[in-house]
Amino acid sequence: MAKPYELDCPVARSLEVIGERWTLLIIRELLMGHARYGEIVSALPGIPPNLLSDRLRFLESEGILARLDPKGYTLTEKGRSLAPALGALAVWGMRYYEEPPSAVARHAGCGGRVHGHWTCDVCGEEVSSDHLELLAPSPPKVPG
Repeated sequence: MAKPYELDCPVARSLEVIGERWTLLIIRELLMGHARYGEIVSALPGIPPNLLSDRLRFLESEGILARLDPKGYTLTEKGRSLAPALGALAVWGMRYYEEPPSAVARHAGCGGRVHGHWTCDVCGEEVSSDHLELLAPSPPKVPG
């Protein structure tokens, strides 16, 4: 694991776990169904085998993936919940770097294509990224 950021911030904590080189690409491969060690190696040319082994062990220790057998892996619910974040990164990369898509998101239940959206919990309006603001949370009120 990388050196901690020493910040009380969910983004910093998340990056401590999934922000290392190759980690999100390994998760992407597992999301796309590549469950065997050899499939992941083939899908990620250039990843050193020892680094892949280290990342897989770390992701297992974090509860992001589980071992099926000595060479097979599956994402846990925690790992599968990263799919929207990877989807958002893919959309961003396609928009700003003109990268072709590496996967298509499909609904496992019916096979329909899935689109990521942000919806306002007050007015119900769909919010695009250029109308999205991130604000620091309000400090807790001190009694008295």
